[in-house]
Amino acid sequence: MLDLQTKKELKELLGELGPDTLLLLFSNFTVVILAMVQGWNIIPLLWIYWSQSVIIGFFNWRRIKQLKTFSTKGFKIDGQLVEATEKTKKSTARFFLLHFGLFQISYFIFLMSITETIPTEVILSASVGITLFLFNHFYSYRYNLEKDLATIPNVGTMMFFPYARIIPMHLIIFIGLWVGRGSKTELFFFLLLKTGVDLLMHVVQHVNWKEEKDLKSKKVSSQASKQRMTVKARLKLWFLLGWAAFLILIVITFWVMAEFNRL
Repeated sequence: MLDLQTKKELKELLGELGPDTLLLLFSNFTVVILAMVQGWNIIPLLWIYWSQSVIIGFFNWRRIKQLKTFSTKGFKIDGQLVEATEKTKKSTARFFLLHFGLFQISYFIFLMSITETIPTEVILSASVGITLFLFNHFYSYRYNLEKDLATIPNVGTMMFFPYARIIPMHLIIFIGLWVGRGSKTELFFFLLLKTGVDLLMHVVQHVNWKEEKDLKSKKVSSQASKQRMTVKARLKLWFLLGWAAFLILIVITFWVMAEFNRL
């Protein structure tokens, strides 16, 4: 049984996720339903999740540009630690836009090279999914912008996190492409894995794991701070262990599926 203090802290942590978490789940499950009903192959899904990646990158760039007070702890440019200045913020935003943009352009060229004719009804349905992700991430941007302005986020973490957010979910779909177009059961499995990874990375991104990110106006005692950090540290460990077990399960499952398809 959890004690009252732990329950209180867990409730606060869940409150940090915001309603955009439910919107993210709704967007993903809508795509799952559309894909299963219309019998998509993996290609339209790659286009939808590429579009989601572009959307995530754009709003992350906007968040960096909107920062007022931020931290540069551990953040280096050209091997040198930098100060939290307006110049640092602008150069970070420009670098992220250029690097992330080139990454997405390369991905776009790859998708064009493997894409054949896609039925009109699939294109229309995929557009619905992309629109839902656009609305979801716009809402998340507006919701988290208020938190950014009320806290002291690390600009280095903000710049690198979108890669940690999108690479795992695309890896899952790419493995699905490698295994083969497969059955509806396999497609459903890949979609659920992508949804789980998307949700997990969303949680990791939007929970304030470090106490220095707490609201500037919120005064907490040393004892309360230690208790909060204890709960957060415990949850973070669970996330890391769960993520490691999840990756091992994915590798084993895909290996078994690949061997089965060769029979």
